[in-house]
Amino acid sequence: MPRPDWRRRYALELWAVENLLHLNGKPPEDWPDASRLPTNGVMPIYCGEYALGLTGLYAIVNGLRLLLAGMGPLKPSDEQMLLEVGCTFMSGREALIPSRGLRAELFIRMAEAMAFALSRRRGVWIQCERLEAEVMRRAKLAPLLERSIVAKRVVLILLGRGHYSALRGYTRDSWLLFDATGREWMLRRGKIGIATPRPILMLSRSH
Repeated sequence: MPRPDWRRRYALELWAVENLLHLNGKPPEDWPDASRLPTNGVMPIYCGEYALGLTGLYAIVNGLRLLLAGMGPLKPSDEQMLLEVGCTFMSGREALIPSRGLRAELFIRMAEAMAFALSRRRGVWIQCERLEAEVMRRAKLAPLLERSIVAKRVVLILLGRGHYSALRGYTRDSWLLFDATGREWMLRRGKIGIATPRPILMLSRSH
């Protein structure tokens, strides 16, 4: 399918925003079979392949970096601030242990705290929205994630076994990750499932 021009891409983005959770309706006929969020040269910050216990913290940092990539990359001082906010949030709650995954509820609350801190620092309102379990039970997850990406939301998701990541895009067959362990593609779209309740967060910003 030919890539639509900027006017049509903007119209598709608006449609995705308005119909994000209304999954019974069919998307437009020219709905893209592949889409990705722009990075403007921003690369993920890596925590290492054997540090699953840190992927929650780094997924949030990378998700916020990806969300604001179009406005210019975060400064090293911004990234340091986010890491400090995350570690401070965890202080007295649960130790960040590289070999052990972060509990879902703490991941959600830490993401909210870090998004709020960056909103205040950058003067841009960043919303951290949790997809409720009831919505996930009703929803077909793949169309929801596609619409989130076209709507320029950054999706943070638990892939399994304590591994959190940010989604950057999709094709017909695969999901494109913006991942702290160095993984870029996750083959087989059906590999992201909801058989086990898992948090899905959507980051968005004001324009």
